Amino acid sequence: MRAMVITDLPDGVSRQRLSMQERPQPEPSGPFDVVVRVAAAGVCRSDLHILMGEMPVSVPHVLGHENSGRVHAVGSMVSAVGVGEPVLCYPFVSDGLSPAERRGVDSAAPGRRTPGIDCDGGYAEYLLVSERSLIPLPVDADLAAMATLSDAGLAAYRGCRKAAASLGPGSLAVVMGVGGLGHLAVQILRSMSAARVVAVDTRIEARDLALACGAHEACTPEELGATAGSQADAVIDFVGTDESASTALASLGFGGSYIAVGVGGSLTAPILQLVANETRIEGVYVGTFPELVELTQLALRGDVRPVVVPYPLNDADRALTDLAEGSIVGRAVLVP
Repeated sequence: MRAMVITDLPDGVSRQRLSMQERPQPEPSGPFDVVVRVAAAGVCRSDLHILMGEMPVSVPHVLGHENSGRVHAVGSMVSAVGVGEPVLCYPFVSDGLSPAERRGVDSAAPGRRTPGIDCDGGYAEYLLVSERSLIPLPVDADLAAMATLSDAGLAAYRGCRKAAASLGPGSLAVVMGVGGLGHLAVQILRSMSAARVVAVDTRIEARDLALACGAHEACTPEELGATAGSQADAVIDFVGTDESASTALASLGFGGSYIAVGVGGSLTAPILQLVANETRIEGVYVGTFPELVELTQLALRGDVRPVVVPYPLNDADRALTDLAEGSIVGRAVLVP
């Protein structure tokens, strides 16, 4: 098995260093384990955070927490999927027994594993997961597009569901950052609400993508004040900088919601402002398994269409560099 393996973590440098290595093909090690032959693995900013040493991992390490593929081998007790079936991989692997999981919040399970984060992921030909973490797909599903749903799409979907609590006919929703997540959020908001959707990005190509995805308007951060004023009912921030948070709060109307998905900056606001405007502030950490099932159905019926930029697995360095430089419009995926 060939895999893109981190052999060293950079120290204060911007260039990623990955190496292609041969690894033994995994076998199911437990009765509910499944080996997936990877069809596509999404390229995420979390991978950049790992490569820059901002998220600690042990090395050697295989990235890739956004995966789809076909079942290659199964453990003795697996009954939900069979060899050869296409599947989408929920990004958390757990046994379902913790109180958080019983409530449906697998992302908060204390003993969960996250392939690509705290164990080897999908920048490889094969991936070891559990039966509980798989969503069966139709045989004709676009697996490269579906892979983007398992983290980028899922976080966008959860953010949009939170925003929907503030949205009704005539409402205004703002999507900040039209990248791998934001372009999906525009489509999800259009599918689940009657709100007017304004997309915000510094890049003209990203604004064009937002309009193609169904945004009613697209503007730069500097233009948002003239476009939305202080009347937004919800802002979903996929940028996560000091500047984006400040701009978002300034655009909210009374009772509006600021929903943070992107990370990197900090949020500062006078408490009086929050109280006087009854502002709601929420964060989004990926999403739940049922939410991923719901999103998968939206994609399968064509309501959400991920824009995919494919790279061969051995071009992982180039894909990560392009992501870091902001030159990808849509979501990059690695294809073994």
